[in-house]
Amino acid sequence: MTYQRDFDRKIRIGLVGAGSHAYRNILPALNYLPVDLVAVCDIDISRAAKTAAQYGAGASFGSTTDMYGSCELDAVLLCVSHQLHPSLTIEAFERGVHVWLEKPPASRAHQLAEMIEARGELISVVGFKKMFQPATRKAAEILAQEGISPLRSMLAVYPMSVPADREQALANPEISRWLSDGCHPLSLMLEIGGDVEALTVIRGARGGGACLLEFASGAVGNLHLGEGTPISQPFEYYGFFGEDYRVDIENSLLVRYQRGIPFAYGQALSFAPEGLDHGALVWEAQNGLNTLENKALFTQGIYGELMHFCECILEQTQATIGTLEDALHVAEIYEAALSSHGDRVKVERGVVV
Repeated sequence: MTYQRDFDRKIRIGLVGAGSHAYRNILPALNYLPVDLVAVCDIDISRAAKTAAQYGAGASFGSTTDMYGSCELDAVLLCVSHQLHPSLTIEAFERGVHVWLEKPPASRAHQLAEMIEARGELISVVGFKKMFQPATRKAAEILAQEGISPLRSMLAVYPMSVPADREQALANPEISRWLSDGCHPLSLMLEIGGDVEALTVIRGARGGGACLLEFASGAVGNLHLGEGTPISQPFEYYGFFGEDYRVDIENSLLVRYQRGIPFAYGQALSFAPEGLDHGALVWEAQNGLNTLENKALFTQGIYGELMHFCECILEQTQATIGTLEDALHVAEIYEAALSSHGDRVKVERGVVV
């Protein structure tokens, strides 16, 4: 780990949006990134000024137009509502500035297509933290092992539902938790499973339901919509299933690789037979030490997404995780899901309305 003060090369950044989320999660992460915070921009100019003073930024602004006119920036971090993301992202690209933006990155798929077109050779990363969290990276590492069988199916459990009035939700995305929260489990499933070709959504009469995803790889996935689960307790689970193995992620803090044991039905005598090349391997965040790997900034992937963005800028390479193309596919699935009422709907890549 290199702390901000110790990096030799740094990126000049501006923060757009100094609200609660940025203050709690994004600004503290800057301590571990190769960045210089040059400017803070917020419609509440007083809040922008106070935040800039606290974090050593030399300037504060009430509009991005003023910020770009006064500061030389390499990149911006956009921490505003998703309604503003498309216009602010395109504005930054037109100014020649790289963009990291929070999720959800837009309300509709066609907006993401426009953002991709405006990006050119610039670099952008979307804050799909579940794609970057250590638990997801470990699961991806396990499933990429040489000799492991292809993924057959996956299960995601998340406390959300599909809107009862789906047409209204499509016309007015601001009312839908499917847009704001659904991108979390969905982006993780896409990171592990790849592109989705078709889906079927069933909504229960009391809320909740299931979204069955058919992946191009041949795997299937069930996004179980566990609406009603209290978020004050562990509420999130992912399971990945193949031939003779299973990988579990529990609440972002535990990864379990079930390899099975030597077993003969009706004959095996021990659940823990001799040897160490079978059984479960477990990785779990601990709260006993006040160290970085136990902090939410790291376990939830916030550091990972921001560092990926910074490294891509410094190395002048395009992002490989959390791209605008990933975000476009999430939006395509979201829109297809709103059109399914128990029927199978194809998900068309790159076809937007």
